[in-house]
Amino acid sequence: MAYRLKLKEPLVKGVRRIAAEQLANAAARLQGDSDPASGIHEARKSLKRTRALLRLVRPGLGEQQYRKSNDRLRDIARMLSAARDRDVVCAHLARMIQAESSDAKSKPSGAKAKPLIAKAARRLSAALEQPPDSISPDNGAQTREPTRNTAAALVEIEAVRGALAELDLHPTSFEAVVAGLAKSHRSGCKALARALSNPDEEEPLHDLRKAAQAYWRQMILIQQSWPESCLARAAAAKEVADLLGQDHDIALLESVLAGPEAQGLTAAERGALTRYCAARHAELRSAALPKAQRLFSERSERLGERIRYLWEVSRKAARTSTTRSVADETAGARKSS
Repeated sequence: MAYRLKLKEPLVKGVRRIAAEQLANAAARLQGDSDPASGIHEARKSLKRTRALLRLVRPGLGEQQYRKSNDRLRDIARMLSAARDRDVVCAHLARMIQAESSDAKSKPSGAKAKPLIAKAARRLSAALEQPPDSISPDNGAQTREPTRNTAAALVEIEAVRGALAELDLHPTSFEAVVAGLAKSHRSGCKALARALSNPDEEEPLHDLRKAAQAYWRQMILIQQSWPESCLARAAAAKEVADLLGQDHDIALLESVLAGPEAQGLTAAERGALTRYCAARHAELRSAALPKAQRLFSERSERLGERIRYLWEVSRKAARTSTTRSVADETAGARKSS
């Protein structure tokens, strides 16, 4: 079923339904996907969607219940994150190699298309594909390929799924959503202010990315209040989240450059990749931050009030439509009899 709240569905029922669907999908992707990396990626997205849902109704859940459920979902994602991070870096290096190769073919004869970056990316990619025990840091310790922990994750997913099937909300009305949306949006405004004050620091940008992801998914959840507006806002928030996600991927590449896998690179190759990372950070952040400013320009309380009004208008319209439909059917039955 769709990842959205329904106008005619009680809020508690809708939250339970969506949580169950997302966690079932996470388990299915971990168990049945032929590509483990793709399965982990899709499972993590379902976990994020579930966390965005809980964050939306956080005031109705109560702080203790929210934190307990959110922390369990976060820990499940962390079980899978080490393998996912490695997959992300390998995929990014592959795109770098392909891009440099395509660029080289389009250059006039004799021109060079950043060959040092392409060479460094190939060498680092090859190092990441080696058996982990063959890479030894200077201190003699050996790296181990991160275990994917899918069995443990599946057990935890099922446990959380059972717990969320019994969740309750106070209040049970849409007011829980209004308060949760305003609170989530306010967190995004604060994260944006920190990111603008510290544009070179990873943590504020990471918090801003999480806020944009939550905004994106929450707009999808409440889209029936005004589909055109909510989905447009969701698309804008997704764009910010994607740009900052790419920025995070560059940070993962930098962490690999600082690790044992990069020991085989020459100083020149390491320097080329370091400069590449710095340039990409600047490019992605300069694109993401102005978009985030537009996204979080509205007062959080005003956003909540507007969504409350739109939801009530849409609910009344849905009830009117249902009443008319029933009346038309009754009239039709009378005529046919």
